[in-house]
Amino acid sequence: MIQVHCVELPFRLYEGVQQLSKYRFCKLTEAGVKVSATRGDMVCVQKAENEVTITYDMESHFYMALARSMGMNDGIQTIEPRAEELGFMLDCSRNAVMKPEMVKRLICILALAGYTYLELYTEETYALPGEPYFGYMRGRYSEKELTEIIGFAEIFGIEVVPCIQTLAHLKNLANWKPYFDHMDIDDILLAGDERTYQLIRKSLQFCKRIFRTKRINIGTDEAFRLGRGKYTDVYGYRSKHEIYLEHLKRVFTLCREEGFEPEFWADAFYDTQCSQEEIQQIFDGTQYPICWEYSSEDVDWYVEKFTRLKAYAGRVMYAGGLMKWIGHAPDNGYSERVFDAALQATIQCKVNNYLMTAWGDNGAECSAFAVLPSMWYVADKLYPCETDLEKILTELTGYSVAEWKICDELNHMKEGSTKLCNPVKYMLANDVIIGLMDYNTPDFAGAVYEKWLPVFERMAERDSIFSYLFEAYAAICRVLAKKATIGKRLYVAYQGEDVESLRNLTNELRVIQEDARELHRCYRNLWMTENKGFGFEVLDLRIGGLIPRIDTVLSMLEDYLSGKSERIYELEEERLEYFCRDISEEEAGEVVHNCWATAYTVNHI
Repeated sequence: MIQVHCVELPFRLYEGVQQLSKYRFCKLTEAGVKVSATRGDMVCVQKAENEVTITYDMESHFYMALARSMGMNDGIQTIEPRAEELGFMLDCSRNAVMKPEMVKRLICILALAGYTYLELYTEETYALPGEPYFGYMRGRYSEKELTEIIGFAEIFGIEVVPCIQTLAHLKNLANWKPYFDHMDIDDILLAGDERTYQLIRKSLQFCKRIFRTKRINIGTDEAFRLGRGKYTDVYGYRSKHEIYLEHLKRVFTLCREEGFEPEFWADAFYDTQCSQEEIQQIFDGTQYPICWEYSSEDVDWYVEKFTRLKAYAGRVMYAGGLMKWIGHAPDNGYSERVFDAALQATIQCKVNNYLMTAWGDNGAECSAFAVLPSMWYVADKLYPCETDLEKILTELTGYSVAEWKICDELNHMKEGSTKLCNPVKYMLANDVIIGLMDYNTPDFAGAVYEKWLPVFERMAERDSIFSYLFEAYAAICRVLAKKATIGKRLYVAYQGEDVESLRNLTNELRVIQEDARELHRCYRNLWMTENKGFGFEVLDLRIGGLIPRIDTVLSMLEDYLSGKSERIYELEEERLEYFCRDISEEEAGEVVHNCWATAYTVNHI
């Protein structure tokens, strides 16, 4: 941890450094590096022995420069940002609603990296007055909590931007009777209906009262079946592109009336059937279409989309992904390769607003802090300077970039693999006797997790604010070292009538059961450290449920081995490849299956 002695710092900056110290990202002491700062029209760091002098153009850039100084040699460096704005979006709608205290810790990291704004993605996980079912039992943010987060971010010059949904992705609202009449189909609001726009206005007015910004993210993405439900019954059949355009125009008007300049996910315009003239008519220069893409490494794809969206609205922002939504472990390396391609296109097309998303699909099993390396990678690309990122992250977190990236390896069965896959997710979900994912589990999978287990155990022993995260990964490795292939081995032993192997595997199941108890404890600690308790009930079933399930399987095996039962039906079924195609042993483990329920069972949950 770097030691800092603040000299001639404006009070506002000193307040920020105090908060960095409180959250253990530095230590304030007169024996530390002497840091002084002056406001100017650029960002410049002058470092000499035990002194650092920073010239900054905006408050958030001071903290970015302070962090960079930790990894610099003595001398003078001018940092010329490639981005006007760099944002981070935290998903608070996929079960995990981060505690305000942990959001503050995240804000500290964002400030040091160089991020200028934060979006909290809340589909309905905010306490909207008069709407008690908004975020009900989902850990919704209260007005007080949001105000607290916004005020803390302001200390660092970071803008908190409301990020809501005004068309699709409202499945949780659709569950409740008061909103049945608001819905068209699936999770999509009924466009054209006044009740829909009254509800949207109410949300906008809430955001206007709480947030201190003119910006708002209004969502509108992935409304695939827009107009294919109740809308058709009420208004007749129309093109979904026409419906979308009219709805967007109406929401833009509401935003304008409430004093907002909206940004929105613009995927509906990637292949729209509406003419350029029709689309241009709804824009007045205050809207910001977001070109989002999380997997393409095709520079031309980005250039084409940037060019098209700019022609519609006059400007465009880019949203990339920090890959934490494929299960328990991230893939920082994948995120970085995708960003490298997008960066080329943003420079070519003069796109200078970047938003990096951290989604939590299918249960938010991965910590937002696990993508810290790619979060910093993006920032370093956009604030180029000669500095040692390994040293910076080690000073700030207790772990180097290389050590953080070991988390990625849990998703790679083969060393050096760059393919996006998530075996941790589906191998944990895979039932020990039904084995839907056995075909996609290589025989050497257990050895991979056995290899990484002592590495994570050692990392978990460090005195770091993030040691709990590595403790959880050690627990995952401990379980999967045996569980990954237990189903395949049970099947082979049963098919071969190998009674001795079945007895040995019964003992191994008991060990897995005890390791699962420890995994459940570690993951509960991770979740409760970072998030409100809501949502962990799902992981109680997914991880904790492994314990009684093994009890059942043990009972079945013991009955069979004692002669009480003549057969185990589940072990008589042929193991089929889940994706209905032939794969080699080398390819096994190199797929993505990001749904716990369907990796666990084909029966109804």
